[in-house]
Amino acid sequence: MTNASKTLFALLTGATALTALPAMAATLTVARGVDADGLDPQQVSTTQSSQITNLLFDTLVTLDASGVAHPGLAESWEISDDNLSYAFTIREGITCHDGSAFTPEDVVFTFDRARDPETKNPRLAQYGPIESVTAEGNVVTVTMTEPYGPFMSYLGSFSIPMMCQSSVTADGGFEPVGTGPFKLVDWSRNDHITLAANDAYQNVNPLIENPGRPYVDELKLVVIPEAVARMAALRSGEVDLAEPSLEEAALLDSDPAFRVYSADLSGQQVLTAFTWKIPPLDNPDVRRAIGMGLDRDSYAMIAYEGLVSPTTCPAAPGLIGVDLEKCAEWGVSYDPDAAREILEGLGYTQDSPLEVKLSVHALPGFDQMHQMMQQNLAEIGVKAELETREVAAFFDHMSQENMRTEGTPVVWTMGYSGVDSDYMTTMWKTPGFVNMGLGGEMDAMLDEQRTLTGDARVEKLQEIQKILLEEGYAVPLVSPGWNWLWASSDKIDGFKTGFVASILFNDVKIAE
Repeated sequence: MTNASKTLFALLTGATALTALPAMAATLTVARGVDADGLDPQQVSTTQSSQITNLLFDTLVTLDASGVAHPGLAESWEISDDNLSYAFTIREGITCHDGSAFTPEDVVFTFDRARDPETKNPRLAQYGPIESVTAEGNVVTVTMTEPYGPFMSYLGSFSIPMMCQSSVTADGGFEPVGTGPFKLVDWSRNDHITLAANDAYQNVNPLIENPGRPYVDELKLVVIPEAVARMAALRSGEVDLAEPSLEEAALLDSDPAFRVYSADLSGQQVLTAFTWKIPPLDNPDVRRAIGMGLDRDSYAMIAYEGLVSPTTCPAAPGLIGVDLEKCAEWGVSYDPDAAREILEGLGYTQDSPLEVKLSVHALPGFDQMHQMMQQNLAEIGVKAELETREVAAFFDHMSQENMRTEGTPVVWTMGYSGVDSDYMTTMWKTPGFVNMGLGGEMDAMLDEQRTLTGDARVEKLQEIQKILLEEGYAVPLVSPGWNWLWASSDKIDGFKTGFVASILFNDVKIAE
């Protein structure tokens, strides 16, 4: 376990020697590379924006580190036997930032506005097939037209936050009024956002220990686009916490004066995929052999500076249905000798290698990993021509490559993230992300997992992952990801990260 992982584990479990420090009235200053593009949670799409709205607005349910739903603004809920109806009992005594009471009508308002076409909600698909949302007394009932298994996960993420009706002004404008741990003070675009602690805040999130308002009085998030300047501000004490580059994070991780945090619950991970319709990659033995040639441990330790971990499942650790030990049994491990034996049996040798393109896009960590992959493949009798494109051009290119059934086969890499293993539906259900859908049996299984809840859904999700791994459609590489890193001085205690790279400041204390 890296120093960053140990630090985050200690924070998540509360096993840290500084938790007894007295709360101090203070301003916590955080340097980010990119500003929010808006503060309306139903109109923003970037993670940088949602990281802010998640501080302003609460969710109906919360998620523990295993992705299990716990109470949030809803103190309890009941799900009908047919999985079509969800009845949420709303907690009483919750106060909006403007002093008004948070009520079931605010929940109905939130859902109705999110589903209104005029809102143009970029995350509307995550709400699922909602037929109606109604309130009676203290209970809000959400009725679906068909079962939707991921609903509770999305309800616990920053994709579906609850807002107070006063967020929408009389003239139709928007001012963020929520029930979250912080409230908006001011926002100077592309310069800073200032938030103040919500004195009335009541915490029930299992990832957070502090039961009440945040310990810091004020949270100031400043925009410093250049990584070098952010690190200079952190080292000088101008800011308390900052987003480092991968290289800087590695340097700070070895410096006792700083702490480094990675987004362990981001749902992010990197995998290798294949143009599986093109021979010989239409043969699962070939795909698995290539997987055996990939040294994911070295990628994690060298390319990603030890700030991530090798992984084994097609969905990220911490998401529903993910069992790393089972995935390790179903998938492949690094075994270049076995890989060479398989490929030699099919006629591919060092003198007569299998020729493929290794198609990738440029991101920190990815770049060095791809060079290592190219060498790994050469060692098992695969000659990989490395071709790198910018992100947008890369995915356009792979949309075309994944439709081909002949020509030079392609081994390619990608990263993705989410709060629920249902993102495998986006990836693998026909047509699939960049046309990588598998069709037939896989489509039916992906549809079925959405109709299930509880243990039945877990079993179906694991059945899906077993097929992806045993057939070699996916070779998981590393998690949690590649670009959600934070660093602070050692005076900062209690900073945590949540699902989909959300940032949690409720427990933060600043030592003298």
